[in-house]
Amino acid sequence: MTDTGPWTGSAWWEHLVRAVPLAGEVATGEVRAGLDAGLDADLMTDGFVMELVSAELMVRVRAGDPAARDAMRALGAELEAGPPLVGEDVISAYLIHVPSPGEPGGDLADVLGPRVRAALDQDRDHRNEPTVAAFLDRLLQAVPALRPLADVERYGYHDEVLAHPFLGDVAEREIALLTDGASLEIDDDWTEDERSTVVRLFTSVDPDPAAEVRAVLDLLEAELGTDEAVDDLIATAFVEMLPDDDEPGTEIVGMLGARLRAELDAQRRQPR
Repeated sequence: MTDTGPWTGSAWWEHLVRAVPLAGEVATGEVRAGLDAGLDADLMTDGFVMELVSAELMVRVRAGDPAARDAMRALGAELEAGPPLVGEDVISAYLIHVPSPGEPGGDLADVLGPRVRAALDQDRDHRNEPTVAAFLDRLLQAVPALRPLADVERYGYHDEVLAHPFLGDVAEREIALLTDGASLEIDDDWTEDERSTVVRLFTSVDPDPAAEVRAVLDLLEAELGTDEAVDDLIATAFVEMLPDDDEPGTEIVGMLGARLRAELDAQRRQPR
């Protein structure tokens, strides 16, 4: 088994490390780094670790590392030939960082076998439900400052905005606006690029940043109760992200309209 601490991997990972040694090396380093950063050991599933490995290898591929490119191709081949115990979560975790055909590094997608390529195509042919797509359009029209967040969450062949991650980012931004960024918890060991990206996406130069918060909340209040899919999106991606009383930004709760507040209250009555 790979020596990664609490995570030892499945029998399939034991085989994978022999077949693609660089994947094992990366897995060891990524798991140890995650545990050192405080990640719960229970998260270290095969799929989670595969996503970490795929992400790091693709960083190296883009930097021109031929060994990483060979490892990514070998991983694709192993997933194609793997026995049924290789779950769809592992395949999806590998594919999430593989460029689409036509993108830089897209030749990795071109050499995938039919099983893995079918999974790639199914995943990236993603379309939002029409009511959700229309809701996102209305939100971006009402609050244009959110467009950079939406662009970060575009994905797939149709360049769709991933609705749940995007609205979760919106919640994080609005809370950050009310706390002057204190809720962002920027780590001291972040690079300058990481810091500048977070500042650009989650803060504002508007003299009245609370005006954006009110605009977002007003639109969500008006939308809640109009469509089941939109309701689910608002409830799970935005309302669930709102801070508890002892967390920074709790003043946003006092700005909620009646519908949003009722949804929050209903969620908080549920046992955690």
